[in-house]
Amino acid sequence: AGGSWRGLFIGLFLTGAVIALLLSNDATAVVLTPIVYRAVTRHGGNPKPFLFACIFVANTASFGLPFSNPANVLILPHARLLPYLWHLAVPQICAVAATLGLLLFFFRGEIAGRYSTIECAAPTAAVQRALIAMALVVVGYFTALARGWPLGIVASVGAILVLLAARRNPIGALRRAGWSVLSLLAGLFVLFDAVARAGFVAWIAAHLTAAMHGGALGLNAAAAAGAAVLSNLFNNLPVAVASSYVAAHASAPVAYPLIAGVDLGPNLVTSASLATILWLTILRQYGIRVGFAEYLKLGAAIAPATLLPAILWLSLIR
Repeated sequence: AGGSWRGLFIGLFLTGAVIALLLSNDATAVVLTPIVYRAVTRHGGNPKPFLFACIFVANTASFGLPFSNPANVLILPHARLLPYLWHLAVPQICAVAATLGLLLFFFRGEIAGRYSTIECAAPTAAVQRALIAMALVVVGYFTALARGWPLGIVASVGAILVLLAARRNPIGALRRAGWSVLSLLAGLFVLFDAVARAGFVAWIAAHLTAAMHGGALGLNAAAAAGAAVLSNLFNNLPVAVASSYVAAHASAPVAYPLIAGVDLGPNLVTSASLATILWLTILRQYGIRVGFAEYLKLGAAIAPATLLPAILWLSLIR
């Protein structure tokens, strides 16, 4: 970054985009947030703009590949790479560019100026081993896509591989896991299951089938916007489970707009994605609080700015 806060901001954002794309949005939130906090505070900067960049890029860059977000696998469990890229690569690039542009605008004052550069120490052997293990996980993801293997197996084996490479105690890792967050998600799943059993999901599938008669734009807008709204009400993981049913039973091809809505919609509020909840948990450990209104101010601009290009592109290529 050459001592430029703005350059550092852009560099960290793009690094986060690569991590989210190749690993997952949750991994980006968990791995990048502590690194960014320590790097910025070490140079005497205000960490908040950079921390916001961590979570918004984690959510925004999470639909470019089938394994970038667990929700993608739930909605489209047997995705083929080339058709997936044809539908969502362009929207992914547009979403990342729009998010970066908006964040640079909102934080233009906070990331102005320069900082004194400090020579960084070389990565430790444990870090190098962990990076190699993560690279192998990415190779495993692409291999699984090509072979039609379940991505969940690759993720599980990869987690064990990274722990072994870093020489971390698995028991200690389990103890540090956010079990309270998992209990929250379990409650959200139960809540949404009750709504689904009342016939709500079948009703959505029927209405999306009916929307097919209004043309591609109406269908994609209804699927993407509907998934985005529901994700902000219930959290995107239970909505992704319901979306898998909708994608399988609706007469119209709605899997790709549903993925866009489920992944980009959670940019609006703090409870809409697991990545954001994990991010907030990490911030509290550093004594940083992010209010609902503070997050919503950014999300209200980013969510529609990223979702609209996806809707237009998916309508154009039909």
